[in-house]
Amino acid sequence: MQKMMRSTVSCRDNGLKLERFLKTRLHLSKKEISRAKFLENGICVNGKRQRTDALLKNGDLVEILLETGDKTSGSVTASEKKLSVLYEDEDVIVLDKPAGISIHPSCRKDTDTLANRLAYYLRDKNEDSVIRIFGRLDKDTSGVVLAVKNRAAASRLELQRKNGTLRKTYLAITEGIPCPPAGVIRLPIGADPEKPKCMCIASDGKNAVTNYETLAAGNGCALVRLSLETGRTHQIRVHMAAIGSPLLRDPIYGKAGPSPFPSGISHPLSDNSACKNNIPELKRTALHACSIRFLQPFTGKELLMEAPVPADMLFLFSI
Repeated sequence: MQKMMRSTVSCRDNGLKLERFLKTRLHLSKKEISRAKFLENGICVNGKRQRTDALLKNGDLVEILLETGDKTSGSVTASEKKLSVLYEDEDVIVLDKPAGISIHPSCRKDTDTLANRLAYYLRDKNEDSVIRIFGRLDKDTSGVVLAVKNRAAASRLELQRKNGTLRKTYLAITEGIPCPPAGVIRLPIGADPEKPKCMCIASDGKNAVTNYETLAAGNGCALVRLSLETGRTHQIRVHMAAIGSPLLRDPIYGKAGPSPFPSGISHPLSDNSACKNNIPELKRTALHACSIRFLQPFTGKELLMEAPVPADMLFLFSI
């Protein structure tokens, strides 16, 4: 699969070398430029193949072919179940994941995940491609998920994730009211040595930073907006439990579950009251990825996509 990028040289780039133009204006990597050199008509100026040391003139049309990957998602079983698409273009697709399904299959029998539904959606449009998903959500977590259709777009979005341009915002209902009501949690997270597949606050863990703000509170519960500066496994769940306000209905880090701290370390805040409301409709961890902001990987246009808050999180607070 290949993608053609085009750009017209402006007066400010008159006399600039083609390679420099490709790096600074089209933000192409050295590897992408090198691959294009070996493609037929891989790098052209005004319709003619050109060397990368050529000097450009105002008004020149620069074209470059990018290899976007030659594998497809053919190995993923397609699921015809509903897929909610929030945004789509030739490079990216933003989905609204319902709670209760995983992002990827965990075994051969797992055939109804977001990846399975996306595989069917793309094949139905004759756009079968590698499924690359940025920022995985837990099975219980609902909300926005970004998927990328080609390798070139993936590399650009990975840079955005590293430099903080790509950001997600979450909504959560906590069991206990955060104190203070807003702040930044800076506690390292590592694997829990006593509980497989669980995380905990660990002095030798990886740096983890969570920003939070309480939007509403009542009956010992709070509606909290969160954003992450790092992307550690279970980061929101571990950090909120660490300050004494675990997510409502969290079976692992909630007040009915084990402490997010290893043995011998107590919560720094432990006097918040538990939520008194009984909400049978909410049968999962109360966490929703409500929005994502990023730049279209090739045009640079800022995109903000929002996923509506699901009904099971609307019972306590009017959002």
